[in-house]
Amino acid sequence: MTDFIHPTAIIKDGAIIGKDCNIGPYCIVGSNVVLGDRVELISNVVIDGKTTIGDDSIVYPFAVLGVMSQDLKWQDESAMTGLTIGKRCKIREYVTIHSGTPASTGTEIGDDCQIMVNAHIGHDCKVGNSVVMSNLVQVAGHVEVEDYAILSGGVMVLQFARIGRNAFVGGMSGVGNDVLPYAIYDGSRAIYRTVNRVGLMRHGFSNDDIHAIHTVYSAVFGSNEGTVSERIDNIRKEVKNSKYALDAIDFIENRSKRGIGNAKSDVH
Repeated sequence: MTDFIHPTAIIKDGAIIGKDCNIGPYCIVGSNVVLGDRVELISNVVIDGKTTIGDDSIVYPFAVLGVMSQDLKWQDESAMTGLTIGKRCKIREYVTIHSGTPASTGTEIGDDCQIMVNAHIGHDCKVGNSVVMSNLVQVAGHVEVEDYAILSGGVMVLQFARIGRNAFVGGMSGVGNDVLPYAIYDGSRAIYRTVNRVGLMRHGFSNDDIHAIHTVYSAVFGSNEGTVSERIDNIRKEVKNSKYALDAIDFIENRSKRGIGNAKSDVH
């Protein structure tokens, strides 16, 4: 395979194009863009700003990547901190992902992510590896999405929220609080429902791991005795051998900034 650049594509001076890239009709690649090896831009793709796209990623028609953010505090294009997209990502039609602002080191998307039709990822977001965002997902600025999370169609995420690893958010949900790792959330204002058993089993979690995570969330949501911190302390030794349960506790105690909200769940 060799590079193919359609004669209608515009590659601005300064852009760096990797080996064996395929740039289709009417694409525009800005002067500060870096494309890794075997990147494919199917057609009508706009990539601008300080944007880097990793090897073997594919971008579908009418996606717009790396342009200046909509953050009204930062409207100086020269101050944008850029966008980094990892390897083997699939960016589908009409996706928009904006550059970071001086408030962060930039917008970052990990490896092996699938961002589906009409999704939007705002400025300064940090998205982990193997994340799936379905059609029409809208993610505001400064959101963090951990590895293997799945956001179903039409999910909307408030700025500065965090979605935990291996979490599943049901379609049309509004996420205003943080979403616990390994959990299912849904509802017009997304709330905790249960542990994401099916998703965890598909990723090789043992029954013991799933039970340990459930024990943590039962302590959080299934009792009104004492504070959440006190209830977690009471079960910490019980789950000490499960790194995933301990990770869930760490999320609650250290990583969550917007709170984990309430629940309608199976934690009884």
